[in-house]
Amino acid sequence: MTKEEINVFSKRVAQSSKSELIVISYEIILNYIESAKIELAKENTEKFVFNVKKAKQFVNDLSSVLDFSQKISFELMNIYMFIDRCLIKSMVKKMDCELDLVESIIGKLKVAFEEVSKSDDSGAMMKNGEHIYAGLTYGRGVLNEVAIRGNTYA
Repeated sequence: MTKEEINVFSKRVAQSSKSELIVISYEIILNYIESAKIELAKENTEKFVFNVKKAKQFVNDLSSVLDFSQKISFELMNIYMFIDRCLIKSMVKKMDCELDLVESIIGKLKVAFEEVSKSDDSGAMMKNGEHIYAGLTYGRGVLNEVAIRGNTYA
């Protein structure tokens, strides 16, 4: 993942609700899996394993915060455990072991949580997060971009 992608995800995380955070986590997992496939095609197994390991870390993070008072959490745990096994298999064998299937599953979960996040009005989880305001200004025939960072305090 590039520094620019990390910055974009970081800004989104700072302003996201709980359900949006899950969607972002799924996007990050998909990003790492795609990067892993690209590195495997280049025959760079070290970077392939690194990217798969990062995807696995995010899957583990998602499974560690499940609320088992909710019935759906048990189903999600089974899904996450299956994905974890696929990722471990890919890391150990240093080859694509069902990464397309993992992408498909994560993609479907992402779509489902995008729908959930539409009705999530809990607000941003990070109350003291940084807000970024962007706009355009004009100056002597030149169009300039302006970004202003500001903190909010609850």
